[in-house]
Amino acid sequence: MGKTGTKISVMVIDHDRYVRESLTLFFGGSPVDLLIFKTAKEGVNALKNHPVDVVISDYFLPDMDGLTLLKQVKEMQPDVLRILMATLTSDELEQEIQKAGINWFIEKPLTVASLDTVINELAKTNLSNQGRR
Repeated sequence: MGKTGTKISVMVIDHDRYVRESLTLFFGGSPVDLLIFKTAKEGVNALKNHPVDVVISDYFLPDMDGLTLLKQVKEMQPDVLRILMATLTSDELEQEIQKAGINWFIEKPLTVASLDTVINELAKTNLSNQGRR
């Protein structure tokens, strides 16, 4: 992940306990500093004190939709890479994703291997170009 010797800070917001547990196990031994939250409010509060490189959000959250959350993330930390996950998509949602400038969209069911690939690809193309971390 990222440049040699650096950790990438990734925030995941997903209401599904199994997704959160699986990601914690998968990234546990990797060079990823992982922050995981259940609600958008928890994630937004954490962003106030913890700069991150990537925010991954499920679309269906208990307190706000993930697209709205990722728009707020951009206002708080403009250089953060933003990834949206959803089980159902529509033409309208796809247009909103493009309009919001979301860096990547992942259809669920999620596999941690596919998520790792996305994070690696985004890290290589964006973080190294920006000279972050």
